Amino acid sequence: MKPIHFALVALAAAAGWYASRLWPASHEPTARKILRYQSPMHPWVKSDKPGQCTVCGMDLVPIYEGAKSINAPKGVVMLPPECPNVVGVQTAVVSKQPLVRTLRVAGMIGEDESRHGIVSAPVDGRIDGLAMTGEGDKITRRQPLATIFSRTLLAVANDYKNALVHASPDVDQIKRRLEQYGLVWEQIKAIPLRQPDDMYFSILAPLTGTIVKSYVSEGQFVKEGDRLFEIADFTKMWFMFTAYEQDLPLIEVGQIVTLSSPSLPGEILKARVSFISPNLEDATRSARVRVVLENPDRHLKNKTFADGVVELGAPEVLSIPRSAVVWSGATPRVYVEKGPGAYQPHTVKLGRAGDASWEVLGGLRENERVVVAGNLLIDGQAQLESLVNDELTAPAAK
Repeated sequence: MKPIHFALVALAAAAGWYASRLWPASHEPTARKILRYQSPMHPWVKSDKPGQCTVCGMDLVPIYEGAKSINAPKGVVMLPPECPNVVGVQTAVVSKQPLVRTLRVAGMIGEDESRHGIVSAPVDGRIDGLAMTGEGDKITRRQPLATIFSRTLLAVANDYKNALVHASPDVDQIKRRLEQYGLVWEQIKAIPLRQPDDMYFSILAPLTGTIVKSYVSEGQFVKEGDRLFEIADFTKMWFMFTAYEQDLPLIEVGQIVTLSSPSLPGEILKARVSFISPNLEDATRSARVRVVLENPDRHLKNKTFADGVVELGAPEVLSIPRSAVVWSGATPRVYVEKGPGAYQPHTVKLGRAGDASWEVLGGLRENERVVVAGNLLIDGQAQLESLVNDELTAPAAK
């Protein structure tokens, strides 16, 4: 016997043993006439006296006069009474319902790039004082970051002071030069009140945020345009993930993304897709997708990894549970309940796959019941019956 035949016989024998425990002969009245003895698992095995099934080895059961035949209709797998409960056969209704599907992604939580600022040296000079202690310092807009000694600034500030005293028509022009050198209106307005020995000007923060990089030290000479600091505003963060070409049609701006991160154990974040890049990378055929996260208390850390689940659209379609499908090669099939203990195989045409269900495009009708548990046993029984029937009819064909 081939190994696959042996496996099918063993499978059927196990189910048959369970069935025989639930179908004792004593359940039938002894006064009734016994027509024959028959295998409860393999109805074609019959005898005029007690014995064992030649296929699975279980005891033959009596068939009484007036009882319904155990013979199964063609193409229908029959299980004895109570057997479906023993082997755990469960069914579900074919119905229209939302095809729920989620897309799992991974990416990084980083700063909002539109809220990143660089503080450069406004003029040539020397940094003679730092008002911040180092990277990671939180600052507010217009907060002093450093003091600079600059002969250029001192000269223009002196010209502005003299122009005010003499009501010179060049006041506005000199004021614009001071603005170009990085002074704000409050600093310019205070120039007439500066003391002669005040040789320094403050470099102010252009935005509220956190110092993420410092390029300067106290006493360092700088040229106009040299980078001094980089500032990031972490009150809004970006979660960026990669979406591959086949998934892009399913992702839309506004869809909810549920996030979790190792840096925030036990915490779940929810936000919406805000941007999908129109450009695909040639090598990976993927695009970057952005999710904006509110972070007012700054508990989200920059450059931390996170996993996300995108809640995709869920159209209502005719569907069945994924567990109902039995695959035979590339052909999917299900078993439809035709009555108590009677199951008929149906080849089905499947569409989209959901998290827990398949879209059905053909082979089933709404409100039919399909087997969702125990179908592998039924499928094994069906294959075994087909095999035995082929062997029984083979000599007749010669």
